[in-house]
Amino acid sequence: MSKRKANRQNKFVLPSTGNIPPEKLRLPYNGNVVLDDGIAFSFACFDRGNKYFNLGGNSEDKTVGGIWFIKLLDCLKDVGTKTIQELKKAPYHLHPVKWESANVKPPNNSEQCQYWQFRLNKSDGRVIGILIDHIFYVVWLDPYHNLTNSEGYGGVKLYNPPSL
Repeated sequence: MSKRKANRQNKFVLPSTGNIPPEKLRLPYNGNVVLDDGIAFSFACFDRGNKYFNLGGNSEDKTVGGIWFIKLLDCLKDVGTKTIQELKKAPYHLHPVKWESANVKPPNNSEQCQYWQFRLNKSDGRVIGILIDHIFYVVWLDPYHNLTNSEGYGGVKLYNPPSL
């Protein structure tokens, strides 16, 4: 193979917005304006090994259930169109985790991180993670409100982790 052909095959060029003004840069499919202060998500810190957040459940396949994941994806899509200030208000109520009232301890090596949570909606659980430079690193998904004993949710619900 020629050197020129090898370079072409190994080269990966990311798209650039060039000199397009931010208010004119729109996303495909929905036409939303790209937000400089919006939130993106990473699952690089995702932990499904914690007994409180293993996504087990009482559905037929012993998981939290497919409808919940559809609600989660709809929520993440909407959260990605909001600013942090907008997310601090209803319905998401983004706020720091108060470990002193939590049912679990902070994850290992988390001394330098502030953990945040937001809710899918009032009754469908929470997303817990670290917010750094407008990237929300998802650590735990909490469909059962296990992080804290929230009134009206009946306390901690533990399930065996789903087997894959």
